Amino acid sequence: MLYDTTGSGGAMLGFKDYIINHLLEAKQTRIIIMGGPGSGKSTYSEYLIRHFGIKHIYPGGLLRKEIDKGGPEGMKIKKLLDQGKFAPNDVVLKLVKEALSEDDASKGYVLDGYPRYMQQVRDMEREGIAYDVVVYLEVSEEEVIKRLTKRGRKDDKPDIIRSRIALYEKETGPAIEHYRKKTGFISIKAEGKEPGDIAKDIIREIESEL
Repeated sequence: MLYDTTGSGGAMLGFKDYIINHLLEAKQTRIIIMGGPGSGKSTYSEYLIRHFGIKHIYPGGLLRKEIDKGGPEGMKIKKLLDQGKFAPNDVVLKLVKEALSEDDASKGYVLDGYPRYMQQVRDMEREGIAYDVVVYLEVSEEEVIKRLTKRGRKDDKPDIIRSRIALYEKETGPAIEHYRKKTGFISIKAEGKEPGDIAKDIIREIESEL
């Protein structure tokens, strides 16, 4: 404990300062990052985890890990994904909760691409999964098409990309609007500048909210 020997009541002030400093050190930085295909969610997540020293939680990665374990749950997930289907919400929620409970998430985390649907938003709220800020990456359709066609994948054709953007807006639009009405919502134009400069903008906005 911190004591002051001046006899002026400084012992209590010293202890109060100690508590405040301890709470600041223990404070988590909890970020949700949202954006459509080609918006750069994973790219900017990497900047954030390095800057804040927090954990990157990406449902796609969690599902792959579960598949790699080779158990019954992993086999069930693999079968669904191979059929072009999504893993059930309850399975994804379970994996996210497990990731959040691990020691390396104690300082905070970036939830990359989760939640995607309003049901997942409700799941998070029901389970008490908290966040400090939601970062929404805004990128024009034209820019997304330009970025994704550069990858040269078979399914990265302009018409297919437009369909994916439309599907994202239909599925995730309600979740984005839900968060937009709450405090801690940050909308960032994620194009027109170098990624490093956009990352600085994101970090500055996040720090102003914390």
